[in-house]
Amino acid sequence: MSTGLNCMFVERAEGKWYYILEDGWAPKDAWDWREYATAYGPFRTQDLAQEHLSLNHANPGGSSTVTFRDEKHEEDEVLRELLDGATFRKWGQGIPSLIFPFDKS
Repeated sequence: MSTGLNCMFVERAEGKWYYILEDGWAPKDAWDWREYATAYGPFRTQDLAQEHLSLNHANPGGSSTVTFRDEKHEEDEVLRELLDGATFRKWGQGIPSLIFPFDKS
């Protein structure tokens, strides 16, 4: 079973991966689901981001991947705010995830 929540993996720069997961309480008719989402990261690889998602959240059922290493994409305001506020915290908890170490450099 999956939650049906939106999920996006983002490579902001080389070696700086994030994932954005739609919040479970998000309205289903929202214009931009990312306005009701939480970002996690940065991770060194997409595989580490996917592993963190799998270990800390229910299966969203699918995802998309966007990279900003090339000049084809540009961060919009919603994405920039999400990534700047990214966290390693488990949803709903005030302590950092201890499932694997993170690198804030």
